[in-house]
Amino acid sequence: MKPLITQYFEALEAQLVVSPLIRTFNVIRREVTPVDGKIRVRATLVDGGLLDLFEYGVEKDGQVHLRKYSFHWQGDGGDLIRRWDNAPHHPEISTHPHHKHTLSGVETAEPPDLSDVLREIDRYLGGGHHA
Repeated sequence: MKPLITQYFEALEAQLVVSPLIRTFNVIRREVTPVDGKIRVRATLVDGGLLDLFEYGVEKDGQVHLRKYSFHWQGDGGDLIRRWDNAPHHPEISTHPHHKHTLSGVETAEPPDLSDVLREIDRYLGGGHHA
């Protein structure tokens, strides 16, 4: 049986394969041990934008718990649109360490998963992509 973290990463990649928002993607790094794993993916969006994602997860009690994550979304000109992460550099945020960077600054955020991020991208692009 595959480690749970491997199954988790395969499901993440499957989401990218079937998402109409993703034109192409490349797994830049994928490391898995029996107890944890890291993945870094760069995806090109249908509008020419970019989504870079990083997740570090630990398997515990039959579940994958994300310890570190970053979802960096930028436009086709390289400008930041959103970045969700849990780097502990904004202790003033009530959801610390979870937060998101927007054009307006740093905002509170619950820990997202790829589905959440794709839904927000879809809304931003005008919907209809069924992320």
